[in-house]
Amino acid sequence: MMRYFYGLTVIVVLTCLAGCKDPEPAEPVVEKPPPKTAGQIHGEYKKALQPLFSAAAQNTPFGDGDKAAIISAFRTVRGQYSDPYEINEPEAKAKIEKDVSNSIKAAKRAEQWYALDGLLDVHKMLRPDSQVHTAIRRRTDLMLARPWVKCTGFATIGQEDLLSFLEITDPKTKITDTFRVHEGEEFYPDAEGKSLLKLIKVIGAQSAIEMEYLVLPGETWIIPGPKNN
Repeated sequence: MMRYFYGLTVIVVLTCLAGCKDPEPAEPVVEKPPPKTAGQIHGEYKKALQPLFSAAAQNTPFGDGDKAAIISAFRTVRGQYSDPYEINEPEAKAKIEKDVSNSIKAAKRAEQWYALDGLLDVHKMLRPDSQVHTAIRRRTDLMLARPWVKCTGFATIGQEDLLSFLEITDPKTKITDTFRVHEGEEFYPDAEGKSLLKLIKVIGAQSAIEMEYLVLPGETWIIPGPKNN
């Protein structure tokens, strides 16, 4: 009888121990961080685009090919908030769009064509269906295609026949051709045979020349002579 009682006691104790073990710890609750404010998101957008804004304000140099890395950085930052949309992203987008529009105006006034090209691309990313900058886009494309001109020297034939020696580089192909040009002469034909440039005049004591870009009639600029390069 005692043996039976002892065995029963052991079973009861083991059953109690099995049923009374500590409960499994609960899974930790991970609290979702609060959404970033529109100001915080706008600040990140603005930081990514700051080189373009600075170039538009003529604070830093900006050249051919500089826009690609900036636009890529902006696209990466924006992707963090626009897919899926953060609740405050639309407000941040409106703020950066205003910044871009203001910089487009500044770059156009300053004729910062490479910076303007990048800013117009950013605006198109933000407003794909917008046509508000169509005219500026066309002028910018034409200005970016304007040949690069370098004056390397002058020569006088006879008493009044002054020639300017010029190096003309296609900004797209980077191919350079040389020309000897008289004042008033149109030259550098395109694929259709239409001249793209006109030498208006030699300035001063051969210190510079004035050139016209015939694709945009009336668009002239000054190119320093060899002594001032």
